[in-house]
Amino acid sequence: MTLNYEHIHRLIEDSIEIFSREPQLIIREKGEFLVVGDTHGDADTTLNAFRIAENLGLNLLFLGDYVDRGAKQIENIVTLLEHKLSWEDKLIMLRGNHESAQMNLWYGFRSVVASRYGEELYREFAEMFSQLPYAAILPNKIICVHGGVAEGLKNVEEIRSLPKGEIDPMNPIAFQLLWNDPCEDIEWFAPSWRGGGARLFGWRAFNEFMDTNGFNLMIRAHEPQDKGYGYLFNGKLLTVFSCRYYGIKPAAAISRKNNIEIIHLD
Repeated sequence: MTLNYEHIHRLIEDSIEIFSREPQLIIREKGEFLVVGDTHGDADTTLNAFRIAENLGLNLLFLGDYVDRGAKQIENIVTLLEHKLSWEDKLIMLRGNHESAQMNLWYGFRSVVASRYGEELYREFAEMFSQLPYAAILPNKIICVHGGVAEGLKNVEEIRSLPKGEIDPMNPIAFQLLWNDPCEDIEWFAPSWRGGGARLFGWRAFNEFMDTNGFNLMIRAHEPQDKGYGYLFNGKLLTVFSCRYYGIKPAAAISRKNNIEIIHLD
């Protein structure tokens, strides 16, 4: 892997060109997918995901949170961007709540990049993150998003109109798509323990969104899971988490035909 400044600079430039052309809501009507959750600098797990996808002939979808916290943050995002250039539409990279300048300042990615390459390269990363799409719809009516249901979002098609280029997502719908968490103990929405405008979404809010848009399953990330994955809302919401640094086995989901298979990426 090449990690010199010029290579990464060109890689970011080429990636921005691709991501800026992608819609905020990506739709795939055919194909089988490996869906991966937070990796947070776990480059080894990311490489395992690509190996598995190649061996099984799968497309790949990553749910965001590629940097901060982990030991190989630069290696992880470079691996993903290199594959994006070669895999093109076979690789979907969604935005997570850590693809923002504020989170990178608090949790380490900005300092990791700036200390090694300078502030300008970090600013290029931040611009690239601001072009990432917010959600994807896979075959079999599966909606994929980093966080979850956003209060005020009725029709999933509204995601298409969310602005690109926000270094820190300011649009409340966009922010909640990245930050919200499910809670089976409430019906609609409630303030989140995360603060800052994040919300918890309850069973009634979830079911209304899913039924209105005709979805069978939501796959999201954002929260560590003891087994690497977990189901809520009568099996209609699946959380996958794919970073081994939390002391868990990194998990992912394979979506093929009418079946979801959980695998581990260690």
